[in-house]
Amino acid sequence: MRITKTLWNKASAARLLLYKRDASPPSNAVRVLGAMLGLQFDFEEPDLLQMEHRTPEYRKINPMATIPVLKDGDFTLAESHAINLYLLSKYGGEQKEVLYPSDLKTRAVIDQCLFFDAGMLFRRLLEVSQPAFIGKIDSASSTHIRNIEEGYGIVETYLESSPYVAGDRLTLADISLGCTVAGLEGINIQ
Repeated sequence: MRITKTLWNKASAARLLLYKRDASPPSNAVRVLGAMLGLQFDFEEPDLLQMEHRTPEYRKINPMATIPVLKDGDFTLAESHAINLYLLSKYGGEQKEVLYPSDLKTRAVIDQCLFFDAGMLFRRLLEVSQPAFIGKIDSASSTHIRNIEEGYGIVETYLESSPYVAGDRLTLADISLGCTVAGLEGINIQ
């Protein structure tokens, strides 16, 4: 693993360390929220082709062996949605109410969209992106395409009644889903 950039987090006396990959939609969702909140991170980029995320050392940090992982002082957290909720709760200030409102029903809709992203849309993207990344496929199967189109159709359905997926303003759900949708652009397949 190599540190690619070192920046100081002005909002905290502790350094925020983010294990990430630039091509990772979940990593990008954390980076987008961090930028919106004015947070700065130290970055480490495990080499996925060298399987650095599967080493015993990395598994001590994150037993799931996934990217991203956040270290805030002596606290470690994996999974981008959990990381973003943590960052927003700890460092969000006034942005917290904007991006993750306390209104129960609004928050439930945001959570629904976040769970849809984690449980369906990103998984479908991953079914294509992982094998493409390691060179196992150079084209998506008709099943992959159909699954991704179905996921995108659900996003479009969310957007039929409002300009954002969970209502009339940008929320955490838009950040995560936006990064997942944009992630398909980075896959070099037919």
